[in-house]
Amino acid sequence: MVGFDAGPAQVKQLKDGVVQALIAQLPGDIGAKGVEQAVAAVRGEQVTASIPTEATIVTAENVDQPDVQKVLYKAGC
Repeated sequence: MVGFDAGPAQVKQLKDGVVQALIAQLPGDIGAKGVEQAVAAVRGEQVTASIPTEATIVTAENVDQPDVQKVLYKAGC
């Protein structure tokens, strides 16, 4: 089974073997692009109607790697 999102509960399920992989969106990138578009709109500049974002596949084999750790969602700020 593959889950969508990579919050603490989902990562625990991955490590416990409940799911085999997670698809982690990049919420920081999504948020940053959203703010950039909002600022452009307020300034009367051109905005982009659709902006694709990347995702990362998280597995038990790569979950502890630093590049994957940075895309896992945090429980709080």
